[in-house]
Amino acid sequence: MSKRQTFLILIILFSLLFVALIALGSYWLSLKTLPERQFGIAAFLFAFAAAFGQIGSLAMYIRHIAREKAQRQMMNQNNEL
Repeated sequence: MSKRQTFLILIILFSLLFVALIALGSYWLSLKTLPERQFGIAAFLFAFAAAFGQIGSLAMYIRHIAREKAQRQMMNQNNEL
Protein backbone atom coordinates (compact mmCIF):
# COMPACT_ATOMS: atom_id res chain seq x y z
CA MET A 1 0.00 0.00 0.00
CA SER A 2 1.35 3.40 -0.93
CA LYS A 3 1.63 6.37 1.40
CA ARG A 4 -1.13 8.09 -0.50
CA GLN A 5 -3.56 5.25 0.16
CA THR A 6 -2.47 5.06 3.79
CA PHE A 7 -3.23 8.74 4.37
CA LEU A 8 -6.62 8.45 2.66
CA ILE A 9 -7.52 5.42 4.81
CA LEU A 10 -6.48 7.33 7.93
CA ILE A 11 -8.67 10.27 6.93
CA ILE A 12 -11.65 7.95 6.47
CA LEU A 13 -10.91 6.13 9.73
CA PHE A 14 -10.70 9.34 11.77
CA SER A 15 -13.85 10.69 10.09
CA LEU A 16 -15.85 7.59 10.97
CA LEU A 17 -14.43 7.58 14.49
CA PHE A 18 -15.45 11.23 14.90
CA VAL A 19 -19.02 10.54 13.79
CA ALA A 20 -19.31 7.46 16.00
CA LEU A 21 -17.98 9.27 19.07
CA ILE A 22 -20.30 12.24 18.55
CA ALA A 23 -23.29 9.91 18.23
CA LEU A 24 -22.25 7.86 21.25
CA GLY A 25 -21.55 10.97 23.30
CA SER A 26 -24.92 12.52 22.51
CA TYR A 27 -26.68 9.27 23.41
CA TRP A 28 -24.85 9.03 26.72
CA LEU A 29 -25.55 12.68 27.51
CA SER A 30 -29.26 12.09 26.92
CA LEU A 31 -29.24 9.58 29.77
CA LYS A 32 -29.77 11.22 33.12
CA THR A 33 -27.48 9.19 35.37
CA LEU A 34 -24.09 10.53 36.36
CA PRO A 35 -21.73 7.82 34.99
CA GLU A 36 -23.31 7.92 31.53
CA ARG A 37 -23.09 11.71 31.41
CA GLN A 38 -19.40 11.51 32.30
CA PHE A 39 -18.90 8.93 29.54
CA GLY A 40 -20.70 11.27 27.16
CA ILE A 41 -18.38 14.15 27.98
CA ALA A 42 -15.37 11.84 27.57
CA ALA A 43 -16.71 10.69 24.20
CA PHE A 44 -16.97 14.32 23.03
CA LEU A 45 -13.39 14.97 24.13
CA PHE A 46 -12.19 11.90 22.25
CA ALA A 47 -14.20 13.09 19.23
CA PHE A 48 -12.19 16.31 19.23
CA ALA A 49 -9.00 14.23 19.34
CA ALA A 50 -10.29 12.27 16.34
CA ALA A 51 -10.92 15.56 14.52
CA PHE A 52 -7.32 16.59 15.17
CA GLY A 53 -6.19 13.20 13.83
CA GLN A 54 -8.29 13.77 10.73
CA ILE A 55 -6.78 17.22 10.18
CA GLY A 56 -3.28 15.86 10.72
CA SER A 57 -3.82 13.04 8.24
CA LEU A 58 -5.17 15.49 5.69
CA ALA A 59 -2.13 17.72 6.18
CA MET A 60 0.22 14.76 5.70
CA TYR A 61 -1.68 13.75 2.54
CA ILE A 62 -1.42 17.26 1.08
CA ARG A 63 2.28 17.41 1.97
CA HIS A 64 2.89 14.05 0.29
CA ILE A 65 1.16 15.19 -2.91
CA ALA A 66 3.15 18.44 -2.93
CA ARG A 67 6.42 16.54 -2.53
CA GLU A 68 5.54 14.16 -5.37
CA LYS A 69 4.72 17.12 -7.60
CA ALA A 70 8.00 18.86 -6.71
CA GLN A 71 9.98 15.69 -7.45
CA ARG A 72 8.29 15.33 -10.83
CA GLN A 73 9.09 18.95 -11.70
CA MET A 74 12.74 18.49 -10.71
CA MET A 75 12.99 15.35 -12.84
CA ASN A 76 11.46 17.19 -15.80
CA GLN A 77 13.95 20.04 -15.37
CA ASN A 78 16.87 17.58 -15.22
CA ASN A 79 15.64 15.80 -18.35
CA GLU A 80 15.42 19.08 -20.27
CA LEU A 81 19.06 19.85 -19.62
